[in-house]
Amino acid sequence: MRFNWEYFFETLPLIASKLNVTLSLTLISAFFSLVIGIVLALISYYNVKGLSQLLRVWISFIRGTPVATQLFFFYYGMANISSIILNMSPTVAVAVIMSLNMGAFVSESIRGALISVDEGQREAAMSLGMSGWQMTTRIVIPQAIRVALPPLFNDLINLFKMSSLAFLVGVRDVMGAAKIESTQTFLFFECYACVMAVYWVVTLMLTFVQRRLEARCNAIY
Repeated sequence: MRFNWEYFFETLPLIASKLNVTLSLTLISAFFSLVIGIVLALISYYNVKGLSQLLRVWISFIRGTPVATQLFFFYYGMANISSIILNMSPTVAVAVIMSLNMGAFVSESIRGALISVDEGQREAAMSLGMSGWQMTTRIVIPQAIRVALPPLFNDLINLFKMSSLAFLVGVRDVMGAAKIESTQTFLFFECYACVMAVYWVVTLMLTFVQRRLEARCNAIY
């Protein structure tokens, strides 16, 4: 069998038309995972008694289990004990799992960036009479953002690729469109080649933006 280029270029716009679903899912999950990541990072950074220990267990659990398993456990398993999850739309369920999963990784990226700020600068800020809030907002955060930007953008790219799991629960995203199309034509090779092309192009665009932002942040310092 030969690769059907004509069918590939005919199907590519059809599959790419669902990119808005994939990007919406990614951006919503990115926002909530950032919020979750900041909260968890601050808990770990300030070593909040009790919560920091629970946080380490949570991050270990998230990193040690597959995302697909987490999605199935949440959407199909916990639906047996929660009417809220039972009535939840597949898109919302995927966004919840993506946010919780990536939030754990984002928290580690932010925590590492906060730790990277030299302790001497904190001591100098305190000696100048700055409050803890002033030190954090004027000294720690500006430097931490520059350090955290590359790993956070990598988390965003991973989140975008993670969204491909949404089709497992019936979301009509890029992967969902390819699944439907391929089952009708049985041209699986070409359909999933279209999916890879779409994800590759968007990933290249995100990587380009990442490099530009990183270069601008480095130029400031």
